[in-house]
Amino acid sequence: MSVMAIVIACGKEEEIASGTEAAFLPLGSGPILLHSLKTFEDADCIDHIVVVVRKERVESTIHAIKRFGCTKVHGVVIGGVNRLSSLRTVFSKIQTDPGVVVIHEASRPFLTQNVLSETVKRAKRYGSCIAAHKIEDATKYAPKGSRVVETLDRNTVWAAQTPQAFKTPVIKEVIDSKNKGMKLIDDESSLVMPSTETHLFEAGFENMKIRTRHDLEVAAALLHAKLVGDDAPGEGKR
Repeated sequence: MSVMAIVIACGKEEEIASGTEAAFLPLGSGPILLHSLKTFEDADCIDHIVVVVRKERVESTIHAIKRFGCTKVHGVVIGGVNRLSSLRTVFSKIQTDPGVVVIHEASRPFLTQNVLSETVKRAKRYGSCIAAHKIEDATKYAPKGSRVVETLDRNTVWAAQTPQAFKTPVIKEVIDSKNKGMKLIDDESSLVMPSTETHLFEAGFENMKIRTRHDLEVAAALLHAKLVGDDAPGEGKR
């Protein structure tokens, strides 16, 4: 069963500021994007990779891929303003469907081989699996403003992350063009087929998403302190 990784490096969800994608900011010896790409490049469970970027980033992305020797990257696709449109574009370009699709935000540079391989393994078995982190603090549900409606059991609440892996028919059902009014907040959505089980795999805080300048400072400190991975892009396996 072949496995394709889609690394998303554009769209509003990936911006650290208006017009500035986190994926192309420097972290260590290379851009944030390369940290994610090298993890997929070195993973035995991944057969090929598609990178999704803005039109203005295509040339520089191809140059970086060649420079850092990411041989599994089989395509650089121009993405849309959101994740849903980007995924639809990718599937319109590929000629043969893989068995499993793994979707990952480039802004999560500290993905480990263990989290990646376990997510793929569970998707093959159950149909869908997403990396997540169990929320340890008490969680309040306030759907309208700040008024608390419900206190959620901390043992049942998770923060969804990426990678998120799916058997191809599952993700294609989610992004089907007939769902025109859908806003894809998370790849695993209520549109996943009832016959599919969605499982969670604990990825921990280290699988952080870089959303702000402060997050970037934290990521740089983690990398410097070698709390996450031992290698920078191009220097070996994580």
